[in-house]
Amino acid sequence: MSELALGIDEAAIDAWVVALDVGGSGSRLVAEFGNSTHPERISLTGRAVKVNHHGSDAAAVVASLCQSFNAWAARMGHDGMSDGSTAPVSSAAVGITGLTSLVEKPMEIHDILARELRTNRTAVAGDALTAHIGALRGRAGAVLSVGTGAVAFGFDGVNRWRRADGWGHLLGDLGAGVWVGGEALRAAGRYHDGASRGASKRLLEAAVAKFGLIESWPNQFYKNAERAKQLASMAPEVIIAAAEGDPTSIRILEEAGRHLADTLSSALGRGIPPLASTTGRLVQEESPLTVSLTKHLSEDRPDVSLVPSGGTPLDGALTLARRLTNAPHSVGGFRPWLTVRVDGHHTLHEAPEDTGAKEILAAELSATELPGDELQ
Repeated sequence: MSELALGIDEAAIDAWVVALDVGGSGSRLVAEFGNSTHPERISLTGRAVKVNHHGSDAAAVVASLCQSFNAWAARMGHDGMSDGSTAPVSSAAVGITGLTSLVEKPMEIHDILARELRTNRTAVAGDALTAHIGALRGRAGAVLSVGTGAVAFGFDGVNRWRRADGWGHLLGDLGAGVWVGGEALRAAGRYHDGASRGASKRLLEAAVAKFGLIESWPNQFYKNAERAKQLASMAPEVIIAAAEGDPTSIRILEEAGRHLADTLSSALGRGIPPLASTTGRLVQEESPLTVSLTKHLSEDRPDVSLVPSGGTPLDGALTLARRLTNAPHSVGGFRPWLTVRVDGHHTLHEAPEDTGAKEILAAELSATELPGDELQ
């Protein structure tokens, strides 16, 4: 039984448990009603978050999804609240892309969930953290999320979390899509300039086809607020070129795998059991990146068991919501990545490594999505 599942009452639940996943390529809500063995279950979809100079409109997406759930419940006749509202909800949890940097007032998400769903048990988390809970099904260990950015979380199974990387493309995200794309453009530039080392004609051709003549690149990238996303859009081209035998692309992916293995090893710090998984588009299929990641992790940490991902970030949010229903005071927060409100009070079990982390600007884009990603 998973650590996050401990204490769950197998008796029938007379209210809905609601989970949401809100990202850059769309959003979803899943709700369960009834006992944990054969619950009634519904799924709803919503739009993707939008980002402007004020940040993300994730709060509006969360509110819209909750309102859609209430409208569905009213149509289906799920009522019974004394005040005439529909669909009694025991708890709700949401995973949000860019929570720590793009959402201006993360605590307001708790207010929205409480107001729209009439629940006093809520959890608001970054999508990389719900990805961890989903991938390991709530078990202790570490999960590396790789997409545009890269971040790894370790969990000790009680209330201690450990974070590695996730610092954004200027300070970190080593081995992620943004890093791979940046290395690809550097290799393209070296070939254009006639360099003999680390150059790739194949990548220059792919980059020119995508972005136009190389002389236009500085203006495109340096003045673009979406620079990380634009750089990461080259990562699939590198994977294709590597599959065709381009040696520079193979080298870039192998180096990315080494960086990612280091990040995952860092998350498997003291007190974190040697169990790990990976999630995100860049590690879904075998490539020189995944082969290198596995190789270097096994060399650095031969004691670690690397297992396939067992679920999605939405599954992770649902696990959180279930735990809030059945063992609410056992769910601790990990600011700024996870805040928990029970009966109007926040739980504050923060790991020493991230004390004060709410003041740090973290990755600006989701660690689990690349441009064009579909919801999983």
